[in-house]
Amino acid sequence: MVRRDAKARCARRGQGIRRGLAVIGGGGLGILTALAAGDAAASGLSAARFGGEHGHPTADNPSAIYYNPAGIALSRGTRVMVDGTMVMRWAGYDRPASAVSSDTSLDLAPGANDGKATLFNVLAAPFAGVTSDFGTKVFHAGLAWYYPFGGSASWDRNPKYANNADFPGAVDGTQRWYTIDGSLRSMYLTGAVGFNIPKLGLSIGATGSAIRSEVHTIRARNADGTDDLVIGDSVDNATLKEGRSLIDVGGWQGGFSVGAIWNLHDVFWVGASYTSQPNVTGGMRLRGTLTNVLALTDPLSQQVELTQTLPDIARLGFRVRPTPRVELRLFADYTRWSVFDKQCVLDLDNPDRNCDYANEANAFSDPGSYGVAGDNSGVVQHLPRFWKDGGGVRLGASYWFLPNLEGYVGGGYDSSAVPVQTLDPALMDMDKGTVSIGARWQIVPQVAIALTSTQVIFRKVDTAGKSLLNEWQPPTRQAGADGVYTQFFSLLNLYADLRF
Repeated sequence: MVRRDAKARCARRGQGIRRGLAVIGGGGLGILTALAAGDAAASGLSAARFGGEHGHPTADNPSAIYYNPAGIALSRGTRVMVDGTMVMRWAGYDRPASAVSSDTSLDLAPGANDGKATLFNVLAAPFAGVTSDFGTKVFHAGLAWYYPFGGSASWDRNPKYANNADFPGAVDGTQRWYTIDGSLRSMYLTGAVGFNIPKLGLSIGATGSAIRSEVHTIRARNADGTDDLVIGDSVDNATLKEGRSLIDVGGWQGGFSVGAIWNLHDVFWVGASYTSQPNVTGGMRLRGTLTNVLALTDPLSQQVELTQTLPDIARLGFRVRPTPRVELRLFADYTRWSVFDKQCVLDLDNPDRNCDYANEANAFSDPGSYGVAGDNSGVVQHLPRFWKDGGGVRLGASYWFLPNLEGYVGGGYDSSAVPVQTLDPALMDMDKGTVSIGARWQIVPQVAIALTSTQVIFRKVDTAGKSLLNEWQPPTRQAGADGVYTQFFSLLNLYADLRF
């Protein structure tokens, strides 16, 4: 426990930081109340569950605009699909004492930097699309709005420090050095065209997308990348050190997709598609503000540019109807998450800003030689990711109990895109399995509804002794992220499919 005189000094010297925490915390909360994006349930930040078990590379409903635009040419008339997925997410991060930068923090504030942090969030992920053949048998077109990448999270508070004036930042949980509240998401507005070639049983399609990407996140931060609560190594010279960092950036990109489906007598379908990176060749640049409240300083805001690269995706799917009442499905995707190698926050006022770092090849084998800014002009914060390519495979089956009532089940596996060396609570991913069950009811020829329940079961990951985030050099160094990571998703997808 801090002695009375030291506690008084902490209180006086920490007033500016506490005011800054309140300012930033309020702003972060205000941003998050407006979010409506689902968390990742496939590899990496992939959040697409549109259509439930009816969203895949051989689909003929409007969700095909995302999965495979050739699918819109399999439909007749005009179709409108309104889809929503409710996501319930449980997650935990148990941080050991060995991950804490100094024993001083452990001695002064037990449980402030070590122990378990948890969250339970309920979120919604929307999709809306329309397709039409315009009365022809050859040409089809469509429009859709959706969020295929991203996630948001708001972590529970640490009740032990709910009313602690000496260490006000500790209330935000042991995961706060990476995230307190935050969101990273991309919204797509997509136009699609499809062509049907009946003599060949072939459909082809293409899309063009306007993409709005945004990052909003608040986290605890110290200028030296540690998780130290105070300046000094004893209670006699303790000065409050823990600060906050809030980033709010966004920008527009473009993208496209192409696909083809071969249909054999309405019994067997095989489809393949490719979706480009946002900005096609990657390298998106998001602009906005970074606000920092660091030790013994007033809040400071500056104009910044965040650079990052999101992946392209390849998909392949098969669908077969061995009998009129039975359908079997197999589909897979490969997502090139290896392009998401880092996020860099750059000073927008620096015309020579860049995020080119030397010794990247040795970042894992020799972490002490990596991360120094050097000639990297304008680097404010550097967040290495070094993600790896991810993929998934799914099996599904449907049975029509009645001509207008379909029941279905599905199961699958998705690999993790995040290596243990850079796993942190902000962007959490592990190998996972999925189990789905649902039904689709064709109420009348013009209206159908479907409900799908999906459980996503993640493998527990322990990064003890493997995380490298606190071994790199400033400004790359971050607080230690060793610990045990757990999470579980329960998804409920509901859509209405209207035909005219």
